[in-house]
Amino acid sequence: MTTLYNRFKRQGIYIVMVASLAACSKSKFAEINTDPEKLATVTPEGQFVNSIVNIHNGDFEYFYDYYRTIMPFTELTVSNGGNTASFISENTGNANNRFGYYYTRIGNNLTNVVKLIEAMPQEEQAKRVYQKAIAQLLNVYYAWYVSDINGSIPYAEAFQARYGGTFTPKYDTQEALFTLWDQQLKDITAVLTSNPSVSQVSYGNNDLYYKGDVTKWAKCAASLRLKIASRLSKVAPEKLKAIATEVLAAGGLFGGYEDDLVLVAGNTFTNGGNWNPEGFHSSKSIVDFMLPNKDPRLRVFYQKNDYSKENFDSAVSQGLLPANAVFNPNRYVGTYSSPDAVNQHKSSYFTLRKIKNGQGNDQNLDTTSLIQYRLFQAEYQYNNLPGTGSTSFPLLTYADICFLRAELAFKGIAGNDAEGWYNKGIEASIRRYDAMASAAKLPDYLAVTDDEIAAYLTSPGVKYDAANAMPLIASQAFLNYYKTPNEAWAILKRLDMPNATTPLALEVMKAGGVVQVIPRRASLNVAGETNLNVANNKAALAEMAQNPDFGEGPSDIFGRVWWDKK
Repeated sequence: MTTLYNRFKRQGIYIVMVASLAACSKSKFAEINTDPEKLATVTPEGQFVNSIVNIHNGDFEYFYDYYRTIMPFTELTVSNGGNTASFISENTGNANNRFGYYYTRIGNNLTNVVKLIEAMPQEEQAKRVYQKAIAQLLNVYYAWYVSDINGSIPYAEAFQARYGGTFTPKYDTQEALFTLWDQQLKDITAVLTSNPSVSQVSYGNNDLYYKGDVTKWAKCAASLRLKIASRLSKVAPEKLKAIATEVLAAGGLFGGYEDDLVLVAGNTFTNGGNWNPEGFHSSKSIVDFMLPNKDPRLRVFYQKNDYSKENFDSAVSQGLLPANAVFNPNRYVGTYSSPDAVNQHKSSYFTLRKIKNGQGNDQNLDTTSLIQYRLFQAEYQYNNLPGTGSTSFPLLTYADICFLRAELAFKGIAGNDAEGWYNKGIEASIRRYDAMASAAKLPDYLAVTDDEIAAYLTSPGVKYDAANAMPLIASQAFLNYYKTPNEAWAILKRLDMPNATTPLALEVMKAGGVVQVIPRRASLNVAGETNLNVANNKAALAEMAQNPDFGEGPSDIFGRVWWDKK
């Protein structure tokens, strides 16, 4: 496949990465993975920065997991040329790249950070309690991300073979993992809010998120604890209530979008074919909600279509449109997600008209709005000119927490002021996307104004209404997750909203008249007989299969993991 790009390419990310990777190159990281004696030649800081890069440079994840699976079947986008009858499952065999990333280049590096520190003299360890806790926090995050669609995974015993542990780590059940992660994050929060008796060594510029700001990492730990607990809303609601009550009472959560756990990468980080978002369209369901409500994020998510007044007039004069055609100044046009609707409206939405431009060259006119390419790949080239902006990768944001707090308050689980948190969530989401758009240098981008945000909060489809609170909260949380598709997918699974009757009304997708349901998990890894850990893999799959919602086997993407209870 010509678009596939070397997944282990050297990426650019902030100027500081040049110095960091020069001092501790990726080849050296590969070397220590095969020769434990070389581990002492690298530093916790080097292993940490490498972990961050590896969390985000998964271009296969964007190529397969996001662009071609999660985003189309959640209606965040529409596949190039329109969704086909088999679009929901046709690329899932290549998806779930996060599993391999964790066990080959993320979890091992974060474990190395901890082990490097633990191998130091006691007086040096005392200076690095914050560093150790931050590495553990990031490991919890990514392990949770992997388990989210895989269920049971090796965790407690994983990555320990180099340090005298087992080469065949057991799989921890997802239920046990949720209990373990909650305790770990509680402990990490306590460490990061403590006052050690000795000055602490900072990650500094090797911390590509917060530049070593421990206060922000402490907020992140508390916020992640609440976020992970939210997955328990169906399977263990009382446990969610207990955790949420404790977290909210302790405080220390994200306090503004400036606290967001987000990587703003350098302007060569997403260079390469696998990052290419070209050809994916906006969905009618989302555009038809955002446009009349004047959502400022519309211009961040999607491009205007090709029908400028000049191009429209050219199409009329060249006989490609009727002479009596009327120009429509609205250039945000979404297309149908349902395969049956795509087939019905194929000529209206996916037929390109080809005009001769002022230079006598052919120019295609696309009726529908494409996604904002540079939001996903800041280097994307328009007219052979590469972008010079930066791609942003949010992991956990203040807006996420606001919408969760609004939900918890409305349901009477924990906290109060659902309306206030809902409005704060909307504003925080808009400001984060405005920042991402500016960083990416979207073409002709106009910054969001305070007046736009105020008007949006009072628009008919957005204004808070206690009688319709959960559909409103779910709709806005879903939009907030446009750049974090796994979370958009998760909210559909957890809340069954948004749906066809919520303010943001999603389509009922049909193929051949049959309603299409979305997948619930990944196709699970089945170890071969020569795999050292085949026994533990088989045991884990057998244990998960005891769940009546598991499905028809490991490859059944419509089966469910433990937290996704029917």
